[in-house]
Amino acid sequence: MLMDLPYSYWLGFALVLWLLVDLVRGVAYIWQPYSRAEQPGMYWLTMLVWGIVAASCFIYPHWPFA
Repeated sequence: MLMDLPYSYWLGFALVLWLLVDLVRGVAYIWQPYSRAEQPGMYWLTMLVWGIVAASCFIYPHWPFA
């Protein structure tokens, strides 16, 4: 049952896990590391981007053209 999930869901789970680790550590990466304490705007923008990418992994199998 669990192995029947689409690959995009597994990628989504991995990205959510990565997002949670970055939340705990307070450092996020896109092109370079952004610290929550030193660069809060870029940190939260990075977290938003990763969150959107992770969410899209769960939405992808339900797109009408997928």
